[in-house]
Amino acid sequence: MLHRHGSAARWVGPLLLTGCVPAPSVAMRDGPSPAPSAALTVPPHYQLTWADEFDSGVEPDPRRWAYDTHRNRKGWYNGEAQYYARRRPRNVRVTKGALIIQAHAETLDRAAFSEWGGQAYTSGRLITRGKQSWTYGFFEIRARMPCGRGTWPAIWLLPAQESGRWHGGEIDIAEHVGIDAGVVHHSIQTPERNFRRGDHPTATTAIADACTQFHRYQLHWTHDLIRFGVDDRPTLTVHPAELGVQFDRPMFLILNLAIGGLWGGAQGIDETALPAMLEIDYVRVYQGMPE
Repeated sequence: MLHRHGSAARWVGPLLLTGCVPAPSVAMRDGPSPAPSAALTVPPHYQLTWADEFDSGVEPDPRRWAYDTHRNRKGWYNGEAQYYARRRPRNVRVTKGALIIQAHAETLDRAAFSEWGGQAYTSGRLITRGKQSWTYGFFEIRARMPCGRGTWPAIWLLPAQESGRWHGGEIDIAEHVGIDAGVVHHSIQTPERNFRRGDHPTATTAIADACTQFHRYQLHWTHDLIRFGVDDRPTLTVHPAELGVQFDRPMFLILNLAIGGLWGGAQGIDETALPAMLEIDYVRVYQGMPE
């Protein structure tokens, strides 16, 4: 996302094929293009080291996930309009083998929600911070995006320990804004290359059925490269050595559905499109095993 962690404003930043669907088309604006025939798949020497299949229980596993609500009273970054609920099934739940993050147009009773900052929308934001972080790996999140003007789901990574805005970098695996339905964004943010300057590595993937079908949003992160993909098709490759940030510190995963904001709400919020859901079928992380 714009950087939303520790800054007053940010686009996003501190979220499989089912049936027969058309292959996504890719538009790159930075970084060398991988060979068209090179699929983005889990390297053969990697093993699954962390996963959540969301196949049991009715709420996210507290051993894996925490709720991020720290800006509810002050208001969220980037001018976003939502309140992020904690342990409220209306907004975050596990059902039928999937994690559901659902946004509603509603106001709350401060007597019952002491953190409520007067927002007119509710949603959810889950993080693995304090539970699990990774340095390098292959990440795959199978998800179905919400559509509707004003929706802004994101799947992204931030450093577990941050010394300043983007000092450890930010990796936006997948973002989707309702005003540009069917276009998924992949980006890198650093102090010198970010959305504010308009020169950050970024790419888009056109997925006509992103809101009706599940797709696999992928990231391969190593010391030498950061490569994004959708359904095994590479979309953007970035070399950290060229960015001034090493991307070598532990990072945690964030899944959220924002409403409104500088980007998501650039053309307002269509309340008739709410409730809207970000659906996650699974999250899987693979890492190389020592010899």
